[in-house]
Amino acid sequence: MQAASFRLALLFFFAVLLAACGQLPERPSGPGPADPDIARAQQLEASGDHLAAAELYRALASRTPALEQRSIYLLNAAEASKNGGDWDGTRAALAQLAALPLPPTPALQRTLLQAEVLLQENRATEALSVLGDMPDAAQPRELRIRHQSDVAAAYRQLGNLLETANALQNIDALQTDVDARLQTQTEILRSLALLNEQVLIQLQPSPPGVAGGWMELALLVKRFGSTPEALAPELAKWRERFPQHPALPDLLNNYQQRLQSQLQQVSRIAVLLPQSGPYANVAAAIRDGIVISSFEIDEARRPQIRFYDATDPAGIWPLYTRAVDEGAELVIGPLQKDAVSQLVRAGELPVPVLALNQVDMSSAPPQNMYFYSLSPEDEARQAAERAWLDGSRRPLVLAPKDAWGDRLAAAFEQRWQSLGGSVAASGRYDPEGHDYTETLTHVLLLDQSETRHNEIQRLLGRRLEFEPRRREDVDAVFLAARPVQAQGMRPQLQFHHAADLPIYTTSHAWVGQLSTSQVEDMKGIFLADIPWMLNDGSNGDESRENVARYLPKSAAGFARLYAMGMDALRLVPHLKRLQSSRYESLDGSTGNLYMDEVNQVHRQLVWLVLDAQPQVLGYTPRLDLQETGTATVPVVAPPTAPSPTT
Repeated sequence: MQAASFRLALLFFFAVLLAACGQLPERPSGPGPADPDIARAQQLEASGDHLAAAELYRALASRTPALEQRSIYLLNAAEASKNGGDWDGTRAALAQLAALPLPPTPALQRTLLQAEVLLQENRATEALSVLGDMPDAAQPRELRIRHQSDVAAAYRQLGNLLETANALQNIDALQTDVDARLQTQTEILRSLALLNEQVLIQLQPSPPGVAGGWMELALLVKRFGSTPEALAPELAKWRERFPQHPALPDLLNNYQQRLQSQLQQVSRIAVLLPQSGPYANVAAAIRDGIVISSFEIDEARRPQIRFYDATDPAGIWPLYTRAVDEGAELVIGPLQKDAVSQLVRAGELPVPVLALNQVDMSSAPPQNMYFYSLSPEDEARQAAERAWLDGSRRPLVLAPKDAWGDRLAAAFEQRWQSLGGSVAASGRYDPEGHDYTETLTHVLLLDQSETRHNEIQRLLGRRLEFEPRRREDVDAVFLAARPVQAQGMRPQLQFHHAADLPIYTTSHAWVGQLSTSQVEDMKGIFLADIPWMLNDGSNGDESRENVARYLPKSAAGFARLYAMGMDALRLVPHLKRLQSSRYESLDGSTGNLYMDEVNQVHRQLVWLVLDAQPQVLGYTPRLDLQETGTATVPVVAPPTAPSPTT
């Protein structure tokens, strides 16, 4: 299902951009007497019967002795096959073309077809290598536009939205038709608006130029897009700063219309959360986050929110029915897994549900069922992806001996294996203990080194100088840990001759900052967390510092739950948009949010290196956009762990 939806998305992307690019240059029929099949093939193509046209072009090529003319027919066959969705036919024609001579313009057309085949196979990095630099101005403008369309498609497939926007800007500069430019510019703005605000600010070029102007415009849309009255004066200021910018006057209206058509407007929301029992404190933090988020919405558009006590999971269906009967147009919750499972099994849901947990499903969820949670397994999977992109290939996995540790270890190992790697060893430690020597000596094979040393001493009959050596086939550590374990584990890894191994962990290893005693022990650990935990107070009323003034618990262990509540309400109008494509995302307090094919919302987290002032590394590219696994993943040298402190 996912592969099919991806191909549809890719074909749609090609169709949109190629429609904006105009038609391909007319294919010459070449010298010699006219063959009636040439006209027939062209008529078939014009009528949309591309596969029949491709067959005729192949027949023409087979009976044409002149190499240059035969190559043109094969090129026509490749194009017609592609337009008819017959990628095998395109590959076959390109294989025959490989050794045939082509003039510069048909040669460029062949290159584009080769790249488009690679894109259809999700081999974006190889496609970019084939495409190379922008063709020179001597080539037809239509083919230069198509080249940049392919470049944009490749970068979008890799999840590189900034380079996607840059290629689209090149297309805009080449186009002359206003409607086509409006379509392209809308796509530029859409691509940049999917980026996090921090990224848009940090990657601003200097001087800003046209690209910087687009990034600033995207920032305005993200900040004020839902309130046109606030956007208008900001847009006027932007135009004063960029008087020569190519953005068309109708662009924002067009963008807003497209965005509004995807948004789901809801005026009454029911929130189903437990008000007592073991989940009461968690639910209270989420509830307060929802209330905070509601005050970000203009009063005239602010939905009515009604809270229901969902303490008893067994009664969730009657409670949901009651909320719908009382006018709810959308439901946020429930929180408990048992309650979520009941709604999944219920089948048809009259109004959408954004559940605040995820459950294992053997089949597709109900059409109106969405899932959003702070899944620790998601974080473990992202740690695997980060370590893989950093170049590691044989990690150790260290996790506590409990259900939580088993879940994180399994998630990391499964994702690692799906990327094509293998885990060197997996060890479990006592979460209540402070000495991890037994676990570390076993997974690092130090115990075997000690055994060998003792055996040699026995055979020689004398004592030998000995420095234990750890295994050499390890290049990273994934550590599932709470703050106490993380603080104790790194110094002990250093003591056991593993100071050079980079350590990757999840947000559970810290509380958003390091104490003085933690800095020396945890410095250099790689960790991913939600953007709100790194909020520096620059976001005004919704910053973590400001929220903490009137909700003190939000600054401590409940911080991420407050952010979850805020994003739960923010997600409501965007659920259908996110469901439409995995390329769509929402810049939230808990991460860059996107949805998979079973309506599960995932969080793209911000990576940092722990220190007294953590070093922010930014988002890691989304590997879920590369369905062929490791073929397009760059391999770089793994980071070196900081030297042990004395």
